[in-house]
Amino acid sequence: MIDPSHYFIGCPVWSCRDWIGTVFDKKTDSGDLLREYAKRFNTVEGNSTFYAIPPAATVERWMAESGDGFRFCPKFPKAISHDRRLVQAESETDEFIKILEMLLHGDRLGTSFLQLPPSFNAHSIDALEGYLKALPKEFKYAVEPRHITWYDNGDNERQLDDMLQNLGIDKVIFDSRPLFASEAKDQDESDAQSRKPQTPVRKVALATHPFLRLVGSNDLDANDIWIKEWAPIINKWILENKRPYIFLHCPNEAHAPYFARRLHRQLKKLNPLLGNFPKFASDFKNEEHEQEQLDLF
Repeated sequence: MIDPSHYFIGCPVWSCRDWIGTVFDKKTDSGDLLREYAKRFNTVEGNSTFYAIPPAATVERWMAESGDGFRFCPKFPKAISHDRRLVQAESETDEFIKILEMLLHGDRLGTSFLQLPPSFNAHSIDALEGYLKALPKEFKYAVEPRHITWYDNGDNERQLDDMLQNLGIDKVIFDSRPLFASEAKDQDESDAQSRKPQTPVRKVALATHPFLRLVGSNDLDANDIWIKEWAPIINKWILENKRPYIFLHCPNEAHAPYFARRLHRQLKKLNPLLGNFPKFASDFKNEEHEQEQLDLF
């Protein structure tokens, strides 16, 4: 697992079956995906909590299958953000907080992120502020605004940033520029371009755990220009003693671990203290193939 003392890096899921035989050993059982994922990455987006609150037994299993230093970043349930729109959502919030308490006590809780609905605009800032102020202070949070009014380079954006900074809450940076940089090369990219928003990018760190969700292309080489743009910024955060959370997405998640590793390797060029990225199963295959070729001579 990547050393979590500097920063956290991961993918949006841990249960991609396409990783069996490439990232994970081909003998990996479907029930061991989290255990194998946590050997390589030190965090994961908890998108499943957006759809449903998991039973306590499930959360206990997550903690048991992930190692020391690993952090889950649960997403606030849509019942709170999209259905209730942060108003009169006390019971739903209490349910979610119980999950955060379990993860915190098990030393597995990272930053929980609240993704606002696309239609939730700056006119609703009072509802947002009221909701955030009522949250327990012992947890770390990040807010992902999506409506364009939050990015006006003016009063709306300044008011949001000041409010989040005063509360010690990070703002999620959602960067889908790599995905939209060229025409879709396959159906997965076409589908992703039809679903993913093109949120304006602000390279800001308002609190102690900058939170970046970087959505790339399935063509990993095409992502390199964006990796080179972000690596110095992420390293600057690390040098400022912040501990960023970085999540790498691809239209086909089979590519996401390799995207993450490319970013880490670029970061390591800037900061050798970060250590090496753990090997994938495909690395051992390549080494065996190279050795077989050498043996022929």
